[in-house]
Amino acid sequence: MVKTFVKNILFGLVAAGILAAMGTMAVESRLNAHPDELDHVNAGRYFLQYWDFPAMDDPRLANTFSNYGVTYLQQLDVVYFFAGKFARLIGPVLGPDYIALRFFNVFLFAILMALFLRLPDNRKIAFLPLFITPQVWYVFSYFNGDAFPMFLSFCMVYAVARLDAPGLPEPPGATARQTRLLLMLGLLLGCICISKQNYYVLAGFTLAFFGVCGLAARDIKAAARNAALVFLVAATVFGARWGYNVYVNRTVRPEVPTQNAEKYAVPDYKPSAQEAGTQFWGLRMRDQGLSYPQLFSIWTWHIWSFRTSFGVYDYMKIYAPFIYYRYIGYIFWTLAGVLAVTLVLRGGPAGLAALAVFLSFAALTIFQSTWHSWVNDFQAQGRYLFPIGAMAGMTLARFADVLNRTLPVTSVLAAAMLLLSAYSFVWVGLAQIPR
Repeated sequence: MVKTFVKNILFGLVAAGILAAMGTMAVESRLNAHPDELDHVNAGRYFLQYWDFPAMDDPRLANTFSNYGVTYLQQLDVVYFFAGKFARLIGPVLGPDYIALRFFNVFLFAILMALFLRLPDNRKIAFLPLFITPQVWYVFSYFNGDAFPMFLSFCMVYAVARLDAPGLPEPPGATARQTRLLLMLGLLLGCICISKQNYYVLAGFTLAFFGVCGLAARDIKAAARNAALVFLVAATVFGARWGYNVYVNRTVRPEVPTQNAEKYAVPDYKPSAQEAGTQFWGLRMRDQGLSYPQLFSIWTWHIWSFRTSFGVYDYMKIYAPFIYYRYIGYIFWTLAGVLAVTLVLRGGPAGLAALAVFLSFAALTIFQSTWHSWVNDFQAQGRYLFPIGAMAGMTLARFADVLNRTLPVTSVLAAAMLLLSAYSFVWVGLAQIPR
């Protein structure tokens, strides 16, 4: 009991320290000192004033368009509605609207920390990905569209961690609890699918994950029934939002998005510039003659994506000494290797299947990010790989009893990554971010 109490105090102090650093970043950093923040803030500002979702030809969108000539409000994403209403509520306390919008994301991370502390000790390993990279903390410390789907995905991890055998019937008397958790998973998955397209791969992983759970419990039929419930709820949420978007835009002419892009985009991002071949160098690199392998050999996509997964700030301008990325990489791959080997050796056929499913969908997540950089816009940014964190969390939750046997080793490695992450966020990010 005393050991558990001390451990929870330690975890609480770590969570409080991270939140304090994030709050400092949110308050002190200058507006638009972070990737595309002003465009996200302008989208959130719309819902500070209005309640209805606008059509693509709505004149109220005029000040929400980005350099690309698109607005986040033309997507299915609902984070701007919730963030706008949150900022309207706490704005009188925090002052500038962009700080209030930032604290929407800080508030989401605080909820995740509360969920982490509520987890039983033998399931806390499921939230490990939130503590080993400062890039996650950074994304939650300014306003953007990436923090919300990651919040939702780790709420899914929490729901999975609360189940003894995710996707399968629990002991008698626990059916109602299981049903509630499955409904929660479906609701969360549906909200994720209307938040960020790069999280669609998480839906595929979730389906395969139910199969792994069925294999582990030797009851595929039960897993299939529960997966059907989750995906029915998710499809209902997605369909309702998509249908409402179609209704709102029912009178919008098909050419309006292109016209908006031509009107609001900066010169080398306009559709006419792309047609003439005079567009920004990072757009449609495949059409400009770049081969897929050259994405790595010339533009080193893999190097920049790794660095921006473990602590790069501002518009990719502020980064730690290169030796930092080398050593955090060494520790990360060692940690991942220890967990993977344990899963294979101790997890049986289900553990091997879980690792295969995780690696397959992690690879798919990486591939879709490279494809986007090659075909659409070169963005070697770690935030596009964040769905992998939730996949890892769900796998860690399901096989926690097996993987907790590695705690003497993994705790040391995770603590080392936590300390390096704190160095990066505080002494690199906070120290150099424009104010």
